[in-house]
Amino acid sequence: MEFFDGLKRRDFIKLSSVALGGIVLTGCGNGGGGRVATIFPNGYSFYRVKNLDDQLSLQNDSFQISGFLGSAYISSNGIITFDAEDSNKRRGIFQLGVDYSGNKPNIEWERSALLTGEHLVDERVVGSWSNFDVDEAGNIAAIIDGDPVKSSDVHYGGGLYHEESGAGFNPLLIAGQEFNDGQKKSSGIFYCVSIKNNQMIASLNHLPAGENRSTHKDSLLHIPNGTLASAKMLLSRGDYLGGSNFQVKSFGLLDHNDNGDYTATVFAAAPALQATQDAMSNELRGSFNFSAHVDSPNDHLMVTASPDSGINGALSLGTAGYAPRISPNAETYALLLADDQTTLVKDDQLLLSTGDTIAGVKILHIGTGSVGTDGLYYYSARTEGADSTLFVFDGVAHTPLISSGDILSDGGAPVARIIFGTTKRHVDGENRLIFCCSFTDGSTSLVVGLPS
Repeated sequence: MEFFDGLKRRDFIKLSSVALGGIVLTGCGNGGGGRVATIFPNGYSFYRVKNLDDQLSLQNDSFQISGFLGSAYISSNGIITFDAEDSNKRRGIFQLGVDYSGNKPNIEWERSALLTGEHLVDERVVGSWSNFDVDEAGNIAAIIDGDPVKSSDVHYGGGLYHEESGAGFNPLLIAGQEFNDGQKKSSGIFYCVSIKNNQMIASLNHLPAGENRSTHKDSLLHIPNGTLASAKMLLSRGDYLGGSNFQVKSFGLLDHNDNGDYTATVFAAAPALQATQDAMSNELRGSFNFSAHVDSPNDHLMVTASPDSGINGALSLGTAGYAPRISPNAETYALLLADDQTTLVKDDQLLLSTGDTIAGVKILHIGTGSVGTDGLYYYSARTEGADSTLFVFDGVAHTPLISSGDILSDGGAPVARIIFGTTKRHVDGENRLIFCCSFTDGSTSLVVGLPS
């Protein structure tokens, strides 16, 4: 296998201090009271699959869970993926093979996909990971950072890695590696990655392939079939957004589906010709959500836009749009923030705002969600009656599934907090759910929800 000369450490530090972009995750509240149920009125049953202090049965190592890091994914082949740490602060990404055919979930196998301190096939020593995603088959794409002490200059900074069928992580793109027919070179700075059927979209920072370090920029890169040779740029810093005069500055969260439709949050600016002028820069700045297709990357469907942007067809109720998710039918869900109000939208529809009442309770906070393969949208919210409630939206109604104060189908203490929306795959093709949950006795578990 051929590997590449990395950027020097000083080059990476210089670039990382000025490169833009980031990942935004939202959480839930705490506390609550409610009902007791074995089979919930909505037809779901909920079971713990892993708990704090559980020992994972790994082939060549031992790992006792002292804390869940919040990420949870469920794939339709029975694979659950999550991250956790032990009492020595060693962190890992783990997978469980789960059988759902019995009265409750049964774990058939366990494995570590990635552990801090381990050496990858290209000799990178794993220091951490800033972002990872899992597809319907349990394949993983991850942005892996080298250990800052143990890594050489070749592996300083981040790298985009891919694991297929549990066979270990292989590098796709690392610092100093050329791509885009040799025109671009990776800076080792990555922000977000989305994987579906081994096809990936990543937001990253890059340089020209030559020696000029001053013209670096951020871009969205499409990597079909997990092969860098076929990769192409979708959108870059400086490109115009949605036929407007707004130019892209940086990228936030992104998501895509099996059909090549994708959505992303971008931060953009345009010359201030009208109101809301920034006196320091003479620019209008804003946060935008858009969708497009990988085969027509310049044909942007604007979903949300900042006020006074003048972009036709986009909802522009708030100062920020974030946390986009895209359905199999290319419907884009996102959140709009306006002053103290948050609104959930689907394309050009306003679905729900804080202050609204649904299922007899007033909504105080709306969290990010996940889209099922049948288009159902699952999300968490804080209400006047419960600190955390998990809802599903079927296109017509918002139905509560589980709330603070409920007791799971396997008994134990009542639910205190539901941690949902930290990943894009909390739901699989059979509408099974996975999320982390804390309880009133101080315990925390990884919980699976099974529809009847």
